Amino acid sequence: MTTKGSDANALAPVGTFLGIACITTGLRICWRLWPVKRIGADDYTLLAALVLTIAWYGVDVAMYHLGRGIQGFVPDPWTMGPLVVADGVLWVWALNVTRISVALLLLRLKDSMPWRVTLWAIVCVQACMLVVGTTMHLVMCRPISARWAPTPDAKCIPAPSFMTYGYIYSGFTIASDFILSLLPVTFIRTLRRSLHEKVLIACLMGAGMAATGIAIARLFLIMGFLGKGPTAMINIKQDILWGMELTIGVLTASIPPLKAPMQQLLLSWGVLRSNPGGSDVSFVESLPNESRIARPMAQWNSAVHDRASESQEGLRDGHAAKLGEVAPAEFRKHGL
Repeated sequence: MTTKGSDANALAPVGTFLGIACITTGLRICWRLWPVKRIGADDYTLLAALVLTIAWYGVDVAMYHLGRGIQGFVPDPWTMGPLVVADGVLWVWALNVTRISVALLLLRLKDSMPWRVTLWAIVCVQACMLVVGTTMHLVMCRPISARWAPTPDAKCIPAPSFMTYGYIYSGFTIASDFILSLLPVTFIRTLRRSLHEKVLIACLMGAGMAATGIAIARLFLIMGFLGKGPTAMINIKQDILWGMELTIGVLTASIPPLKAPMQQLLLSWGVLRSNPGGSDVSFVESLPNESRIARPMAQWNSAVHDRASESQEGLRDGHAAKLGEVAPAEFRKHGL
């Protein structure tokens, strides 16, 4: 059957943000691959997170097609039940893989021991959350079919215990998003860049705070409304918040590497003004000296800006050969 009315459109906002996330992720991968390939683990994990998010959205659409969100209608449990389990597992994987991608991206920017220890600790925590979340969804009831149909001799985790797990898991989710959003501030404030560039960088790298806000809203929804009021309406609100958290997470994770082309676009539109006395290299040149990748990244950015300038003024003799020499072995090694 097909849902009608507003229920059929419940996931429209999620689908909109998912479409935007697909576009920004595609642009990021293209920017990483051209003109010099510098794709890394953070890009691969972001692609994996996007695929998982698309799969989650597909499962949710299937559930709404079967009647989820219609008050008073009870879908076939043997059809809906497995979809609910798959939906939860995919959500856990997509959410944590997205954060792992963000942490791996931040690892590119600085090489100090505290920085690396903090980010690798976050990666390990996300991996543990992924394992725990998947396990809880799969062993909530034994056999698993007891989750959607009466089963003799079934053993299920008591509801209060599962709720406690949900609160703790949400707490780790909010804390992880908050830390990953604030970490870039530690070096953005020290950059030798103009104010508008600092604001742009801060907005791009701190956009994950939106996902933090959604996670908090989802937690309050669980605490305040679970078990109260119409189940269908609560499911709709929960699915929207789950979906927005996933899609905005992927979207904000894909945006920071697009800072350079975005700045060029804003300059071409006249939103920003170029600074004749300023530096043409990226903000990464101003990163702390201990970063072993700052210099090759600066070389890359300088080459890109040279090429952008020459596209307006005409190619200079010998410049094509120069562009072929701007990716040293160390640069390629780090995928930057």
